[in-house]
Amino acid sequence: MALSSKQTGVASLIVRDGEMVVCEIRDLYLANVRFHPHGGHLIGADVPLPLFWRQYAHHQHPERNAGSSASLRVLQESGENITVECNGTTLSGDVISRCVWSVTRQSGPVAYIYDVSTLLRIAGNGTWHVTPNPQHGEVEFCNLWPEGAFSADPHMPLRYDACYVIRPDRVVRIPHHHLESKDKRNITLLPGDRLAWLTDEENLCVEIVDGAPATAGICAYMWDAHIAYKVCNADMEIILEEGREFRAQFRLFSLTRDEAEQIAGRALEITGEEASETPVIVDGVHSFAETLAACTGDPSAIWPWETGIQDGEMEDVRFTVDRREGFDDNNALRIDSARYATAHWKATAFGSAFRKEPLPGGVRFRVVAYVKSHLAEGSAGIGIRIHRTGTPGIFDAAQYETYGSARRVESLSDWTRLEVTTDLILPAPDRLHILLEVSGKGICWFDNVQLTSIP
Repeated sequence: MALSSKQTGVASLIVRDGEMVVCEIRDLYLANVRFHPHGGHLIGADVPLPLFWRQYAHHQHPERNAGSSASLRVLQESGENITVECNGTTLSGDVISRCVWSVTRQSGPVAYIYDVSTLLRIAGNGTWHVTPNPQHGEVEFCNLWPEGAFSADPHMPLRYDACYVIRPDRVVRIPHHHLESKDKRNITLLPGDRLAWLTDEENLCVEIVDGAPATAGICAYMWDAHIAYKVCNADMEIILEEGREFRAQFRLFSLTRDEAEQIAGRALEITGEEASETPVIVDGVHSFAETLAACTGDPSAIWPWETGIQDGEMEDVRFTVDRREGFDDNNALRIDSARYATAHWKATAFGSAFRKEPLPGGVRFRVVAYVKSHLAEGSAGIGIRIHRTGTPGIFDAAQYETYGSARRVESLSDWTRLEVTTDLILPAPDRLHILLEVSGKGICWFDNVQLTSIP
């Protein structure tokens, strides 16, 4: 057997070992990647690996990624190695991405190793507007998702149970749950450090080979890794000027089950307060006594309540679970706002995108909750946001249909039952959000929240 390549487009090619497809590059995305002749795809076609630089924020915008004007050319080909140059720019051409990618066939036993050496440069007279990201770096050179780590299909078994940060002196385990926990954020990666998804028969691993210290983050939804350079200070957007360059080099390979289990066996786990303090979504009435730490079963099937601030400063708003207050127990969600702000708790993990049964169509949705307030200004209420299947804007909540409770609580109010009901929703929604919201200054509490559908 020997490696061979066939270019299938200006920025696409297929690599084979004999008759077997080893991997593909599709418009500068690396897809359908094997690491052993008889192994499966550890990087698939649904979420392929970009072979160009992009920003984490707004990465689909053609001025935030360097995937335009895409092209590739084969630099070297032998039976043991194929090396390809991949080039791209932002739409304006102000940002240039050059990536040298190679696959090497190792023998005894046969394995495929992938190396990526990549350069980003701001072109002459060009600039790049960069949006800050508090969870990891902004200028991203690797977005890696292992095939099968997550699937929306509840009948599809998931492939791995954790991501591991492997350093020369220690290993840290990051469990696969959907909480935005601190262990998933701002992970410093130096040359020689590795990220791996374990444990399965084959286990995907990426190693930083060269470059400046990178800052990675693990997505809480599907556990992909974003590896990037941090260029912004605090929450300040910046403009990268002409001549600025970034370089990185990384390697992709797989680990056997035995290798993975040896690594997992010496891993530490960084535990924080999130598992015991974050409320989770349950069937029926939310009493907010439920947390990830208190729940039994598969952590990957448990989804948290989230928070959001629409108007106001982050330092002025605090979200907590109050363990001394409640409608009929000692648990309730609480929002404190030191200044006038618009903020909410939200539950978004409903329907087939979250390994659950699809939301029904041809029904009205109703949310009931009990709300209490100590507000100096403004009011608190509840709401529902809906996105109907097949309509645009699924990733932009501002385009959702929003329903608010006709009644809201103000000033000093005791526990009050609030209700909101949607119109008849057809076609069926593919996203539904419960909102527990305040627009004001002071304190409010929410308890006994329940979602139902009405014919």
